[in-house]
Amino acid sequence: MTLNRKLAPQLTDFGMLTIPECRKLILDNGIKLNIIDQGEFDVNRLTTSWNGGANDVNSFSTLMLATELMREGTERHNGVEIAEILDFNGAWLKSNFHSHHSSLVLHSINNKFDAVLPTLVETIASPIFPQQEFEINKEKLAKRKELNATKVAYLSNQSNQKLIFGENHPCSIDETANDIRNITIKDVAELHKTVYTPNGCELFLAGRITPHIEDTINNYWGQLPLVANAIKHQIIPIKPSNEQLHITNVPNSLQSAITMSIPSIPRSHPDYIDLRYTIMALGGYFGSRLMTNIREDKGYTYGISAMLLGHWEGGVITISTQCDNSYTKAVIEEVKKEIELMKLDNFSNDELTRLKRYAMTQIAGMLDSPFSIMDYYENMRHALTPADYFKQMQISLANLSSTRIASLAQKYLNIDKMRISIAGDKNQM
Repeated sequence: MTLNRKLAPQLTDFGMLTIPECRKLILDNGIKLNIIDQGEFDVNRLTTSWNGGANDVNSFSTLMLATELMREGTERHNGVEIAEILDFNGAWLKSNFHSHHSSLVLHSINNKFDAVLPTLVETIASPIFPQQEFEINKEKLAKRKELNATKVAYLSNQSNQKLIFGENHPCSIDETANDIRNITIKDVAELHKTVYTPNGCELFLAGRITPHIEDTINNYWGQLPLVANAIKHQIIPIKPSNEQLHITNVPNSLQSAITMSIPSIPRSHPDYIDLRYTIMALGGYFGSRLMTNIREDKGYTYGISAMLLGHWEGGVITISTQCDNSYTKAVIEEVKKEIELMKLDNFSNDELTRLKRYAMTQIAGMLDSPFSIMDYYENMRHALTPADYFKQMQISLANLSSTRIASLAQKYLNIDKMRISIAGDKNQM
């Protein structure tokens, strides 16, 4: 068969997709183990997710230090030995933090799993928090904070958090470099005992999984004595500030960072999925209205994005971009104009088709690998999504119309409730 390169390939729709079921096991001590057994290669990923995240602790920096320091020394191995065990066996560890959960993720090769899992369990169960490594990691974190405090995007986002959530809300608290330097080893050890306990965790295992891997997990994780997770989730409702515009002056900055947010609905609301697609149409992909106008037509910025974030505390619609200082006011006005145009029921069939195909591609991407499939199930724990969320997303997308988008924009895109933060050279705006 000769390939005609002048003829574009035919486009076909995905149809209704299904996500594989997650198999669930209970270890000897009662810990839940979720399993996705798929894939072509003999590799696996084990995620340990605990109750307790950035919003649940008095100091997020202390939580990060506790997580990093677990691999810096235990009762049996020092930090160098732990790193060598992981490296030699082709494994690596990373940490993730969410609003109400914290995770350690171990990537490993199946035939080396026996060699690395005991080290993972050891780092979690018996860290010693050595003084020298503590001081080094603490200073690195403080320096990173000082560096971030010079970036307009960081400053704009942080001030917007205070505007949209409220000055003293857990989502708004921004520790300084000095706050980090005042953290003690005692603080770290106490927080570790509060969060990183077997009774507060759930395991997520993905890859080509053998019975031996499952048995190995039970032989180590399943034999740990259960100690109650003492953390309590802090769910404090959003309470926006009365201040609607905040400008952080950054003299001599070449660009301004703009963050615009509107309080919205939580994931549990029946309109949430449809609203998420509405925000995607506004600024969630390259062909969105904000990108088409502000980047492609006006040339004010390299990129602009809009997203709907479903916090436990409530939803937030956020639009963010960076531009030349002199374009700041024009960008804000164009964003507001596009929001108002969203309310006019004027989406063409071509625009709707592009949106639906992009969104469906994102959904299909969840099925790419056993790891991406497990990401979906981990997100169910972190975001409290319902069991049939994967199906709901597709049904919602299939029924999405211009009229529905306009209705949701009229209902939830209220510019009067918008909070705007700008960081840049005020004299150039």
